[in-house]
Amino acid sequence: MIRKYTASAEASSRHPQDWGRAMAAALTELIEQRREDGGDVSHEDLYGEDLNMVIGAIRGGVEITLTWIPEGDDRPPERNGFDI
Repeated sequence: MIRKYTASAEASSRHPQDWGRAMAAALTELIEQRREDGGDVSHEDLYGEDLNMVIGAIRGGVEITLTWIPEGDDRPPERNGFDI
């Protein structure tokens, strides 16, 4: 099964140098979602992973949305050793 995790956080500034805390909050939420799915993960499991980031304008700041499909989870499931 392909698992896709999405998390959003808001920053109260429109200046990219002020978005660090919001990005960290969204990353932490991605890890928590993976743990809730039964994964034993930490922030180090994001090393080398591709994340999609969407930045949307909101009043007085931005909303940062991160999406993660863990490597290996993007393959279709197998049945009896054969791809379906």
